[in-house]
Amino acid sequence: MTIKGMTRAAALAATLLADTATAQQMRVTIDTGTVRGTKAGETLVFKGIPYAAPPVGPLRWRPPAKPAPWQGSRDVTHFGAACPQGPEHKEPWAQVGPQSEDCLFLNVWRPARAGRYPVMVFIHGGGFTYGAAGVSLYNGAGLASRGAVIVTINYRLGRLGFFAHPALTREDPDGRLGNYAIMDQIAALEWVKRNASAFDGDASNVTVLGESAGAGSVQILMDSPTAKGLFHKAISQSGAGGSALFPIRGVALNAEAVGQKWAASIGLPNATADQLPGAPLSEVVRNGRAMPFIDGKVVVHSPGEPFYRATEASVPLIIGGNSNESSLGGMTEAAAKGLLGSDFQPLLDGYVAMTGKPAATAAIDLAEDAGFVLPSFALADQHATARHAAFVYYFDQVPIDQRATAAGTDHGGELEYVFGTKPVEHRWDAQDRAVSKMMGDYWVRFARTGDPNGDGSPRWPQVRTLPTAYLFVSTKTEAARLSPVREQTKAAAMADARRKWAAMPRP
Repeated sequence: MTIKGMTRAAALAATLLADTATAQQMRVTIDTGTVRGTKAGETLVFKGIPYAAPPVGPLRWRPPAKPAPWQGSRDVTHFGAACPQGPEHKEPWAQVGPQSEDCLFLNVWRPARAGRYPVMVFIHGGGFTYGAAGVSLYNGAGLASRGAVIVTINYRLGRLGFFAHPALTREDPDGRLGNYAIMDQIAALEWVKRNASAFDGDASNVTVLGESAGAGSVQILMDSPTAKGLFHKAISQSGAGGSALFPIRGVALNAEAVGQKWAASIGLPNATADQLPGAPLSEVVRNGRAMPFIDGKVVVHSPGEPFYRATEASVPLIIGGNSNESSLGGMTEAAAKGLLGSDFQPLLDGYVAMTGKPAATAAIDLAEDAGFVLPSFALADQHATARHAAFVYYFDQVPIDQRATAAGTDHGGELEYVFGTKPVEHRWDAQDRAVSKMMGDYWVRFARTGDPNGDGSPRWPQVRTLPTAYLFVSTKTEAARLSPVREQTKAAAMADARRKWAAMPRP
């Protein structure tokens, strides 16, 4: 007998049964065929699953099509290719590996134990021009082990993801006009709706979350008619909310005019819909920074505008930013003056009094708040006014090896804590590990129930009335409310955004 009273033969049989069950779980049938993943600790992993047809050749600038089915069992133990992007990003986390226009893949992590789990679909950042779902920073094992199905997705980037030209507009009978990256994200959510149950995911409980450009995408999806009903909760990490997108046409700077200018620059001044997809990829990617624009079909408003129109999706929301968003660049005194106008100097005086910092340093804090952090708080206020659950965070945790010298948490610095994927270049101490556990628990509890609170974590207040309540995340995590000067900054920044939204013509 074994020490637990089981014969060796019975123990061996039980082990074989467990191994057989795991092997069966790793072979999953979805709507296009069977996929075969792998086991990693307490999770099962499926990498490089195509969620759309390769957007190549004549499909380069077309809405994503459904992938072709396959016969037999498809090996999905390696990440698919990243979408094409420029070489200028040298950060370790941004090293995406092989690239190809055939890049519309997603990855799934799920708990090895059977169950019915909430689904979390992550949209990566990178300014809409770089990044990929398969970088190590976004490894979903840590979140999945808490009891969730984690999905990370690629989507077309740069000019491949956002491109309008009158010749293409005329060829699109459905009027989906050029925001191909957003269409890709919607196609991935549709794939999740069709296939989540095959991975023990609950297709009626999907959270869409994203960081930076991914967070802006989340805000766009919360307003897109074509994304309606595809998710039930949302998390927007460092996505601001005060930007103004230009339209596909109707003003001097419009998406079609930009597309025509680029086509002419590569020798296609009178390009046809047949010629454009044949443009050399090297030319498409070169200087290929691009952004979403208002097309009137898929992207209907600038990201934050629907919250002021009360047309955003009526789903629970987590939104927030980091304490050193200025690491992203562009957070300057001049930028703050442009945003705040005549309000700038009295607000700066308030920041100097509040922080005790020199005026030049306080001006950066003011610019950071006005341009990036406080617009997120403002969207939460509006969401709460519409009687939807909203939770705001302000993240100020820094790894131990940087804590003494860092100006705060850099743009994107919360990701390693949320995913629990400490980069090799960082050191963590017990405080870092505790914050990572807390953040992952908050995110998964929210995905499960719509409320991040529970299990003894610091109480996270829901946004209800002004001044905005939020969770201050640091070595000491606690609930807080905005100070009067930051409330005034928020109001001034959003007044500027609303003026810009109102001035923008609609397609």
